[in-house]
Amino acid sequence: MLFLNHRLITLISLFFITACSSSVTQIQLHELGEVVDLHTGQRLSPMQFAKQIATHDYLLIGEQHDELKHHQAQFWLLKQLQQTRAQGSIALEMLSIDQQADIAKISQNPSAYMHNLPSILRWKQSWNWAYYADLIQSAFANQTEVLATNLTQEEVQTLMRGAEPLNGYRSTTTNVQQKIADLITAQHGFETTSGKNSEIIRKMVQVQQFRDRRMAEKLAQAKTPSLLIAGNHHVNRQIGVPLHLADLAPNIKITSILLGATSENISAKDADYYWILK
Repeated sequence: MLFLNHRLITLISLFFITACSSSVTQIQLHELGEVVDLHTGQRLSPMQFAKQIATHDYLLIGEQHDELKHHQAQFWLLKQLQQTRAQGSIALEMLSIDQQADIAKISQNPSAYMHNLPSILRWKQSWNWAYYADLIQSAFANQTEVLATNLTQEEVQTLMRGAEPLNGYRSTTTNVQQKIADLITAQHGFETTSGKNSEIIRKMVQVQQFRDRRMAEKLAQAKTPSLLIAGNHHVNRQIGVPLHLADLAPNIKITSILLGATSENISAKDADYYWILK
């Protein structure tokens, strides 16, 4: 998710979590679209896709945060993978590192907390719990390591006040930072990128890059096989976590999966697979 671009879509009270979250599991195979292998152009059924990536150790799967079908597809894929292998870890953009202690508490005795997960996790209401509940519950129930990967609010504030720039080789080039700046400019509707806006955008780029670096650090240390769930921009090979992993742990082989609704102009430069969910 680009900086400060949470869509405040939590329209349903957390008191009704159980009733809401079931919608993520209610999808038929024929509703899961098709997956394009961006290296070969081959179009795969979801089942073919799941079998093809079942041996991959690092899966980075994107989403548009407010698209229900994306969450349904992610959960379906997780369940398919769990049938063929034990999932080592799940890393989530939706959890910041100051929630890791809460995760550890739940992991010690999941059944004692399953009825009240959002409260124990101190779940942020800017993320619609109904979209993530089933996946997180499944992770805890299967004793899968759950990893918080996002910056804390205090870290974001520090970066916006000004901080030392991030060091990197592939991940911090002028070209990469300009692409992120262009996305931020478009998404936030800046009328001009000069003057004060230019400085704000520069700091927002830094926040985005520090987020991606944090996710990469957590993945590099995660139990495998590992699955990262984050916004599409974070898993994009041209601007996101894959570049930071290439800097931090070049021997790690990742598989990047973007999710969308149309046959957009997406290539193997962006990801390995494009899952089309109409």
